[in-house]
Amino acid sequence: MIVVIATMRAKAGSEQDMGRLLQSLIPETRKEKGCIQYDLHVAAEDPASYAFYERWVDKAALDEHFQTPHLSAALPQISQMAEAPPSIVIYQLAG
Repeated sequence: MIVVIATMRAKAGSEQDMGRLLQSLIPETRKEKGCIQYDLHVAAEDPASYAFYERWVDKAALDEHFQTPHLSAALPQISQMAEAPPSIVIYQLAG
């Protein structure tokens, strides 16, 4: 199993649009083979800061996720609304 933490920050004025777009990814992603958990969070004191907490059965399942139509369609929109490219960190169990 791997864990992914993907963070991004919306440009000023794009916070709600980005939130809606990110929320729209959840239903289809949760249906993907290999997806164990896919949850969106917004920072408690910063409504422009978003984070996905994801758990996948393996790296191959995550790689397939990046090829899905719903994510491929959303990435250019995210790029337009975000201050910078998303930070994506992949973790695996230690030891």
